[in-house]
Amino acid sequence: MRKTLLIAGIALLFLYGNVLNAQTSLNWASSFSPSWSDGSTSGTASNVGGSGINCTATATITGGGSFMQALGGSGAQTPTVSGSTFTVPGTTNRLQVTPNYTSNASYTDIVLTFTSLATNISFKIVDIDKSNANSTTYFDQVTIAGSNGTTTYNATLSKYDAVTDPNFLIISGNIAHVNTTSGQAGNTASDAADQRGTVNVSFGTTSLTSIKIHYNNTAGADADPASQAIAIGSVSFSASTLPVSLTAFSGHRLLRDVLLDWTTQQEINTASFGIERNSGSNWETIGTVTARGNSSSVSNYSFTDINPQGSVLLYRLKQIDIDANYKYSNIVRIAAKNTKTGILSYPNPFTTLVNVSINSSYNQPVEIILYDAGGKTVQAETKDLYAGSNNFTITGLDKLTKAVYYLEVKDASGEILGRCKLMKE
Repeated sequence: MRKTLLIAGIALLFLYGNVLNAQTSLNWASSFSPSWSDGSTSGTASNVGGSGINCTATATITGGGSFMQALGGSGAQTPTVSGSTFTVPGTTNRLQVTPNYTSNASYTDIVLTFTSLATNISFKIVDIDKSNANSTTYFDQVTIAGSNGTTTYNATLSKYDAVTDPNFLIISGNIAHVNTTSGQAGNTASDAADQRGTVNVSFGTTSLTSIKIHYNNTAGADADPASQAIAIGSVSFSASTLPVSLTAFSGHRLLRDVLLDWTTQQEINTASFGIERNSGSNWETIGTVTARGNSSSVSNYSFTDINPQGSVLLYRLKQIDIDANYKYSNIVRIAAKNTKTGILSYPNPFTTLVNVSINSSYNQPVEIILYDAGGKTVQAETKDLYAGSNNFTITGLDKLTKAVYYLEVKDASGEILGRCKLMKE
């Protein structure tokens, strides 16, 4: 006999990044005090854009060589802001460096160090090129990475102009270099009309305390390269006020109790998690779990609410850092005891993930299957359901094409317990 399905309750499982303040920019022309002077190799910008974050920038050459005057006849000694001869899209200022290496193994490191965690970091680098299409005198290459003090993260790079000369730049991961093939690429003016050698740099929602721009020659450049140059545009970022990445929060009934589980991907100076419950009127703190404090790996937590009373129970986490800043999580809803099996999936339409909420009257293994309109399985996984409310998420759906899909839940015998229609947008 087919089991009767009831959609009962909504339990939220969520993925979210750090809590963000307003976006601001490190302006090479106005953020530094004193202002960046021609030839300076370091400078500090205080309280950038009112964010409360200071940023120190340094530029060094390793392996032999020196900084030269800005290319283009301005006469300014680099590193320079006021004498830069390049145009960076979307910004009115830039930091230009023109090194003359004595060896093709020499390199320049431009490091930005923040006094607090910054996130949503993005900027552009221009003039990644070579002398001309058939030259080997120098081959510009940049590698961009960031760190939170414990873990290194690679930036995501993309071409600003991928149409005019699609083979001008070669990008692999967090590395971009000019095309070294003879007859390909060449010199770019990096002006308003020519941005073939420009890359977009983004770290997404990753929180960082430093960024390193590593500027060198890719393989094949002359042993003693000629002067070469790049310029870095203004750096956009947000202050991350709560340095933790909470990737999962779920709950289910265990006999008379409710078991809550959550997972963090990264923690920096996290103090504790307060567990709060609402059984119908007000939120109350029912417990506290000490956080790891600092961690760059996955951390798992749990809390058991003993014999809570109420037909519908709401739970949330109050995540607190060592500076007493805090942020509430989304809410997990636990339905009444002894409910029949039920399924709910959301959001619909979806983009990158689908959250699934299932109420089960007993412990049982199930299979979660996602089909396309033609009946082909595009993703499948098994879950062990507990008696009561169960919440989980199906991720990795960003690569699916925009179309109609179907989500099915089957028990161990293969009987379909529930089926719903989903739309990928």
